[in-house]
Amino acid sequence: MFSVSLPARKFARAFTFAIFLMSAVAMRGQDIGANPVTSQGDAPPEDYTLKAVPVLTGSGAYFTRVNAGQIQDAPSLSPLLLVPIGDNFLIEAKGSLADTYNKNTQGNYAGTVTYGMTYAQADYITKYVTLTAGRFTTPFGIYGERLAPNWIKALQGTPLIVPVTSGASLGGMLRGGIPAGTEKVNFNYAFYFSSNNTNHILATDRSSGGRIGFFLPGPRLEFGASFQQVLQADRPHSAGVHFVWQPNAVPLTLRSEYVRQSGIKGSGYWIESAYLLKQIPLMKKVEVVGRGQQFYAAGKLPAATVKKLGALGLDTNEADFGLNYYFRTDVRASASYGRQFALGRNANLWTIGMTYRFVSPLWPGGGAM
Repeated sequence: MFSVSLPARKFARAFTFAIFLMSAVAMRGQDIGANPVTSQGDAPPEDYTLKAVPVLTGSGAYFTRVNAGQIQDAPSLSPLLLVPIGDNFLIEAKGSLADTYNKNTQGNYAGTVTYGMTYAQADYITKYVTLTAGRFTTPFGIYGERLAPNWIKALQGTPLIVPVTSGASLGGMLRGGIPAGTEKVNFNYAFYFSSNNTNHILATDRSSGGRIGFFLPGPRLEFGASFQQVLQADRPHSAGVHFVWQPNAVPLTLRSEYVRQSGIKGSGYWIESAYLLKQIPLMKKVEVVGRGQQFYAAGKLPAATVKKLGALGLDTNEADFGLNYYFRTDVRASASYGRQFALGRNANLWTIGMTYRFVSPLWPGGGAM
């Protein structure tokens, strides 16, 4: 991620135009295109076949955060381009653009623009294995790959343990899933290697590792473990476990992660629950979320190292509570409150804002989205 300060007014104009453009493209993508079903509901012709087309998707968001009394306004845009090639190849590229407005030393609000390349990868997909090359999200635990996008995460605050491991990799990955001897258990895996890169946009560590998991489709339960070995600097290794359960009887999700590193970044865990109030007619679009987490800093760290690590240099406890309201499946309002306890740094954490997800085919004949 790279940051640069720009005049707030110029960036606000550019960001507003970008949001307008993405919204217009997405709405155009939702128009009826080459749809084989007629308005009378006739069946599609027998020779009609679906075809894969490039898709532009992603999200826009605007959040106001109050962290220990410090106010931040943060509009952001995260476009994702998907380009299928034939039946087995897929190109994926996701970028990020954001501005964070804070009070400067003169008491005026000034914006700092950040931008980056989240991932840019080529996939070769088969039934049981997918081969990936490029820059990709490191397959460690579940948060980075599954929950990090702002339109997916139930709480906008990132868990304390996420920076313990390398979040992005540049190299190759092998992943897939197979039945584990029975249809009642599925085994999934992801193994990777990454090179060292010091580019300000594509920075990664030289490392290797992977994740394995078992999914039980009957009770909708998954559990697994991850590992990572950094092959540079002090060569720390990390290990972690994860757990996800979505019971059939109620609209509830329980998920948790634990990670421990052998180096200077410590260990910790988080556990989160999200419940959709479907049983209450007037609140069926409301989701209630809670998260508890603890982080344990590595022992006997020099004062200079503690200062350099920032939040990872202090033992920290945090509890968060939030509400999400789904206007539609692609538009959501969110609000949350958290209380963080750290030595000499107790703080209240407030967040409120909205996310919008857009999807648009970029080629004629893609059909309605």
